[in-house]
Amino acid sequence: MDNSRIIELENFLYKIKEKPAVAAEDVANIIGVLIDLKPAMIGDFEKNELKNIEFEEFEKLLKQIGLETVHFEHSCRFNGKEIVIIHFCISKKKKLAEQTHKTFIELWSTIDNNGGINNRRKWVIATKKVGKLLGYPKTAINSFVKDNDLENKDRIERMKRNRYYAHSAKYEDREFRMYDQKLNKAISDFAPKTASLLTENKEKRWLV
Repeated sequence: MDNSRIIELENFLYKIKEKPAVAAEDVANIIGVLIDLKPAMIGDFEKNELKNIEFEEFEKLLKQIGLETVHFEHSCRFNGKEIVIIHFCISKKKKLAEQTHKTFIELWSTIDNNGGINNRRKWVIATKKVGKLLGYPKTAINSFVKDNDLENKDRIERMKRNRYYAHSAKYEDREFRMYDQKLNKAISDFAPKTASLLTENKEKRWLV
């Protein structure tokens, strides 16, 4: 990988995004696609964060490192305010980015305006499809769709010590080695600003 190109993309995202933590998440996911850990990723911008010409620059930066993107807009309400979101799906292959876009829309259709699930069966199917496209371990995906208790103390503790996705109780360490550890190593190698930000939280596991 061309480290200078990745740093250029990293700097672009930190300039555009209002919150550094959100930029760091996007950089991490993009690197996950670059190292073939993730078939695809999904991210978003609030429309007031960037102009059309800036999104064109974003797509150009992605192409320079061998990535394709599909994007689309939708309106939603947040804290009583109407906002426009630009979602983007990224993969090494355009068809896979398009498939991720389609599957994300399927998942979105199962969520109501209050964030609740309006069709449990369709939500499970779509969530599993999205989880697979995003490269999460199968055991973690299966655990996520079965675990409805968001206030479970053990689940909260796993969320505190891990990042990126909800790890399962039984296979937490194996999932960490399969996904988190590989991604964190690549971030350390290719995205210094993001590595510095993500390692500030000492509660979260990094390479061990």
